[in-house]
Amino acid sequence: MGSARDSYERWTLTTMTGAAFMLAHQVAGKAARDALFLAEYTPKDLPGMVIAAAGAAIVLSFFFSRLLANSGPRLAVPVTFLVSAALHLAEWIMLPVAPRIAVIGIYLHIVGLGAILLSGFWALASELFDPREAKVRFGRIAGMGTAGGIAGGLLAERTAAWFAPSAVLLLLAACHLAVGVALSLLRGEAEGSHKPAEALPSPRDVFGRAPFLWSLAVLVLVGTTSAAMLDYLFKSGAVQQFGGRSPALLRYFALFYTAAQVLTFLVQVGLSRLSLEKLGLARTVGSLPFAVGAGSVLALFLPVFSAIASVRALELILRGSLFRAGYEIFYTPIAARDKRSVKVLIDVGCDRLGDAVGAGIVQFAIWMGPALARTELLAATILLAVLAGTIASWLDKAYRVILERGLIDRAVDLDLVDVHDSTTMSIIMRSAVPVSAAPAKPEITAPRLVSLDPLADTLGSLRSGDAAQVKAALDGSQWKDPLVVPQLIRLLAWDEVRPRVEKCLAASMPAITGQLSDALLDEQEDFAIRRRIPRLLARAHHSPRAAAALVEALDASRFEVRFQCGRALDAMRQHHPGLALPEPAIWAVIERELNTNLPIWQGYRLLEKRESTGDEAEDRFNFLDDLLRERSNLSLEHVFSLLALVLPREPLKIAFRALHTEDRQLRGLALEYLESVLPTSVRTRLWDVLEGSPKPESTEPPTEALERLMQSQAMVQLKFPDGRSGRP
Repeated sequence: MGSARDSYERWTLTTMTGAAFMLAHQVAGKAARDALFLAEYTPKDLPGMVIAAAGAAIVLSFFFSRLLANSGPRLAVPVTFLVSAALHLAEWIMLPVAPRIAVIGIYLHIVGLGAILLSGFWALASELFDPREAKVRFGRIAGMGTAGGIAGGLLAERTAAWFAPSAVLLLLAACHLAVGVALSLLRGEAEGSHKPAEALPSPRDVFGRAPFLWSLAVLVLVGTTSAAMLDYLFKSGAVQQFGGRSPALLRYFALFYTAAQVLTFLVQVGLSRLSLEKLGLARTVGSLPFAVGAGSVLALFLPVFSAIASVRALELILRGSLFRAGYEIFYTPIAARDKRSVKVLIDVGCDRLGDAVGAGIVQFAIWMGPALARTELLAATILLAVLAGTIASWLDKAYRVILERGLIDRAVDLDLVDVHDSTTMSIIMRSAVPVSAAPAKPEITAPRLVSLDPLADTLGSLRSGDAAQVKAALDGSQWKDPLVVPQLIRLLAWDEVRPRVEKCLAASMPAITGQLSDALLDEQEDFAIRRRIPRLLARAHHSPRAAAALVEALDASRFEVRFQCGRALDAMRQHHPGLALPEPAIWAVIERELNTNLPIWQGYRLLEKRESTGDEAEDRFNFLDDLLRERSNLSLEHVFSLLALVLPREPLKIAFRALHTEDRQLRGLALEYLESVLPTSVRTRLWDVLEGSPKPESTEPPTEALERLMQSQAMVQLKFPDGRSGRP
């Protein structure tokens, strides 16, 4: 765990550095792009330029998506940043020679390639960090990026004041050069080398597996469409305020974008993490369309440039803070291969398509007449904000589905990790061999006296204390009499005859459910009997009486009784999914188990050896495989078995297995899923159990560590004090 934490810290510092220079470029680039273009062209030329830049970005996004697929983000992203720096140098050389052509190239470069690089940067970051680490570290990365954006805006303003506006292009080249160098340092630390020969899925297949991505794509499209309309209103108003003077416009835009970055930084630091924790992802993302819609309504009644500038600033602030913090996390459960296939298409393709649609609406409004443009565009912005807010409200539910599916999809990976090598497989096979595999000794049946009352003879034999007589009695037919059942229940404590007794009792189910339930719930009954009854009650798959007894016995003083009841209820629910269980009572039991003192929690053992019954229909309901039983904590297994009664079983089972691997992505995905489905009181205590205790670090080879765990099976034979003393 220590080395993993060191890697996370190192990656965080590297990506924070890259984000700072990347956002410095973005803010300074926006100011240079707008000022240089409007110095050579009029605001009426903006819609056409935006559409052209959007088209270029969409085309580039397809090429960049393929580049990510073939090379991986750790190679493709740094190289593309370096190429961008070289292009800025070429534009700086060309600007004095052919300014009208150069500014078009600058606009296409910053709008098209800039968006692709932003998406690529976050794609790289989302592969470095698992979902839970992403929630903690993405805010820091984005915050450093915002700080860099502030510095970039101030540097652009001072560069325009001290030098010619074209000098800003050198600043942009230096920023992207620094990002490319910083991200290049990550290449040597790749956890899993990208395999170019492995074909990535097509975008159509990815969208088919995760329809949730369509919601994200439409959300991006609608959001950037409204932003494009606000951007036109803002820039045309700025030209009216400052005229077409390039230095003045550049300084104004630089200061405006810098002020927006300052406020973005404050929102990120003060509200982003709080919003994610308290409001959730959907509401955090939905704050952007809500604010834009409300601001546009106010701007309709305040026909001044400052009102439009305020709404535009609000859109920039929330998009770079709350929206970005939530939006990027939505991608973390998506498999890396799928993410590489579609993320750039959504981030860049849909974003630039939104620009084109917004520019088309602006162009249509201009054709109708400038007098109508402001009102019409604000009205369209309000309608789009309502649509975006509606889409955002659906995202939390869709995200939970993706988390569950992600856990299930990674189940195969978990199997490969756990049992890939032959040594481990052989240990698993050895552990699976039943202890009773030795040849059975021939049985000797004792002679029986003839009696006029066969039932009395059977009871006498069952109470004789002689194993041979007991087995002989069980071979007859009198054991089926209801009067014999109490004696059979007593014999469950006798290991030598227990297997035959269990078969007899199982054959009498469900008629004897009530008698078994009474014995299970009797705290004065022998513990050796009570711990074996739940397995029998589980055979009464459709019996509410059996289920009610098992639920009530979850409060038993002995842990092993509670543990076996949880497994029995799990088996009943698998045989009969429609079986009604009192969920509030089960949640209460889960909380009580989690509130057990930690030393007691860690010390629970089973006296009953867990082994295969030979009944495949029954064994398939076991919650864990043999290898994982040796790695897991019994108390934690019991809690997850109970959780499977009130939550989807398969994702929980995969999550439990993921928590016992060294794969940080799988563990983070499991914790993220649990965080999304567990009540706060349960989640808080479970986190203490999972993360509060120190995690041992071992340098043993996997084979030796696994053999040591297998040897520790002997500990389950130890007899611990009565569990009642450890109960709160």
